[in-house]
Amino acid sequence: MAEISVLEGCFAQLGEAPHWDEQSSKLVYVDILGKSVHLYDAATGKHASISRKLRAHRNFGDHSGALLIATKYVIVFLLFVISYVSLLLAEDKPNNRFNDGKCDPAGRFWAGNMGPEPRATEVVPEQGSLFCLHADGAVTKHDSKITISNGLGWSPDNKTMYFIDSIPARCVYAYDFDMPTGSISNRRIAVQVDPLYGVPDGMSVDSDGMLWVAMYNGGKVVRYDPSNGKELSVIEFPVSKTTSCCWMGPDYDQLIVTSERCRLSQEEKDAQPLAGSVFRVKNLGAKGLPSIPFNG
Repeated sequence: MAEISVLEGCFAQLGEAPHWDEQSSKLVYVDILGKSVHLYDAATGKHASISRKLRAHRNFGDHSGALLIATKYVIVFLLFVISYVSLLLAEDKPNNRFNDGKCDPAGRFWAGNMGPEPRATEVVPEQGSLFCLHADGAVTKHDSKITISNGLGWSPDNKTMYFIDSIPARCVYAYDFDMPTGSISNRRIAVQVDPLYGVPDGMSVDSDGMLWVAMYNGGKVVRYDPSNGKELSVIEFPVSKTTSCCWMGPDYDQLIVTSERCRLSQEEKDAQPLAGSVFRVKNLGAKGLPSIPFNG
């Protein structure tokens, strides 16, 4: 049976993009509305954070001890506790912002963007695109007419890439993925999410190739089989706005799940005292895959 606990000291107004760094045994996640990056040391339980007025950022790749982060308009290298520097501008609509991002198996950094969001999940439709940052600094635009770019992942055999468009599609797309070149093709729907489950947000892939999708406004993480789109299991949380997930630990057998507190009503906050927490889930009978650093 799944065992859910809270990582002590880990909290965010809008937690997103958890990332486990195997070399340092540290968990990194971002607080979008808090404009900060957080670091949790699993060995000591200590927690640290840094804020440099990063705007609407989600990540993640790492490179030579730095963090590669997609902010509102740019992708930056963030040197923890030191400084950050702009790397590039990969934006084709002035009011867009980057959203979720992740490195592919070859170490390229992928990030999608989205249009203005005056209220949570209410977004100007089809303004977003999917970009890839290559090791040499080149940027490729791979897809467009995306409304809310979200979770990314790759199959264990590196032949398929998954990408979430949250609203109104509420689906996980699958693409044929060519690892040597980073090209994608043959977009199709791998998972169509039931609206009763909420809005598909962040995602992680396990070692069996199954997809774990955090459901915003659904308070759950759902495991799907992308070969047929079928639901395999559901983990319920004591908060409504679960946002993203990743695998953590030496065996990658602990699922980390972030959540949001800021955009709850006062009544909802009173009813959900753990909203904004970072949760750890054990005893799932599944394991994740190692995260890939940026290769640039």
